[in-house]
Amino acid sequence: MLTLTFLAIAVLALLAHRSGGRSGPDRERLATLLDSGAIVALVFAVTFVVLWYSWAAVNPVPVVHDEMAYVLQSQIFARGAWSLPSPPLPLFWEQPHVLVEPSLTSKYFPGHSLVMTPGALLGWPALMPLLLQSSIATFLYVLARRIANGGVALLAWVAWLFSPMVLYFGAAFYSEGTTTACWLAGWYALLEWRRTRSAGWLLAVAAFTGWDAITRPLTGLAYAIPVAVIVLRDVVTLRAWRQLAMAFAVGTAVVGILPLWSAKTTGNWRLTPQTLYTREYMPYDVPGFGIDSTAPTHSITPELVQLNNVYSAYHRTHTPAHLPRELYDRLRDLGISAWDSWSGILGIFALLGLLALGAESAFALASCVVLILAYLLYATPPQWTLYYYETVPTLAFLSATGMAWAASQLGRPRGAPNAAALGWHSPRWTRALAATAGVLVLPGLLAMQTLHRQHISDRRAVAQFAGLMSSIHDPKAILFVRYSGMHNPHVAFVRNSANLERERVWVVYDRGEVENARLLSLAPGRKAYLFDEQHGQTFVYDPP
Repeated sequence: MLTLTFLAIAVLALLAHRSGGRSGPDRERLATLLDSGAIVALVFAVTFVVLWYSWAAVNPVPVVHDEMAYVLQSQIFARGAWSLPSPPLPLFWEQPHVLVEPSLTSKYFPGHSLVMTPGALLGWPALMPLLLQSSIATFLYVLARRIANGGVALLAWVAWLFSPMVLYFGAAFYSEGTTTACWLAGWYALLEWRRTRSAGWLLAVAAFTGWDAITRPLTGLAYAIPVAVIVLRDVVTLRAWRQLAMAFAVGTAVVGILPLWSAKTTGNWRLTPQTLYTREYMPYDVPGFGIDSTAPTHSITPELVQLNNVYSAYHRTHTPAHLPRELYDRLRDLGISAWDSWSGILGIFALLGLLALGAESAFALASCVVLILAYLLYATPPQWTLYYYETVPTLAFLSATGMAWAASQLGRPRGAPNAAALGWHSPRWTRALAATAGVLVLPGLLAMQTLHRQHISDRRAVAQFAGLMSSIHDPKAILFVRYSGMHNPHVAFVRNSANLERERVWVVYDRGEVENARLLSLAPGRKAYLFDEQHGQTFVYDPP
């Protein structure tokens, strides 16, 4: 793959040199094609197909606890409810990141699950994540083309699409798909408002900012700060107070979903499910430095004990004195996730892109910096770069502009003036950039195949467990799960359902013979089985 990356650079250099001294109809036709609406539709469709393939399943299922919680909540929303009644004997159904009392609901803020609801209604949960990623690709292309040109936009899209971070986390149910789409859509609306001064575009900015906040509040805050600086400056200059008031009303209406969500789930409009869950199960999991040693107010399962041991370790070392090292580790891992070690050369081009930084790209970069600094308030594993997923479109654009800048330097005839016609944003370099994008697709396809296999590997334990469940042929059953001491804390077998009565097999914790018999007494029509993970066996279970 490194060889192919260097080949792309060689193609860039050769075609840039040849493009510097002449123009032609071929270049103009290519520029016209890249400026067309058809290429935008193609970007959307190709992104959808590539990430669907990377996901390695026709109808992908959630694997990680977070994904399961988001999908469950989208299924609850699909039933027209904010939450559902607690399942019988809730201790049997405890699941990481899911509240089972006072009602059944995900702890996570509702923005992403609301967006995923159409997929839940259609029985294809992956639909909305794929549409979100395709929308991100489309906005990236359109914004890059608007700021620079079609060649830069094409190269930025290819660099983004085949980023290991996108191929892996883009093919998943995480909420960063919604927040990243809000970021780019909001930026587009902001540019349109500044161009037209039409109130509708400012209302769109407010709506996307609000939705960002009800999906991932810290990410929404990081996004809102740079946007607010630009909007308030323009409002003061233009004295557009009425537009600002209207935008504030729209943003407030969107954020107003949160107290309604809280009231419908916890029974208290001031108490969010996330706050309640944190208090009951993970008191240490809050922004700040050091670790909160407050004990959970709720009994926790051995599975969650393992999970807490993993994550609390990062909080213990998260202190102001360690911030410089943490920042370095996070930036290093972000670079690997965004460009991978074999194509870290794209990171070098991103640094060159700083030489071509315009007002719009500087704003996007500033937003990314604010996001990275905001998450320094929170203890996270440095390798879990998903928290910075919103930065990848900007990093891809910087790589593309760095290549365009390099092409402008390689292609400018000796002694030529530094004229705009020979600048990095000139369509003169379109053919060189498009050819470079085409060559970079080749290592990108290899990366796609690698991540395709990784998704299969990640899903192996869940797939094996699903096969085990399919071997139970009773019309209705209960499967008690006895986890081993070596269980992977990031994978859950016990899970809740948004339609419990229709579930053929209830999958619950093994809580001992006495408690198990209590649950069975509430479901006399269900046959009991027990899965012993340590021995990999399932057998008919008949507690006394």
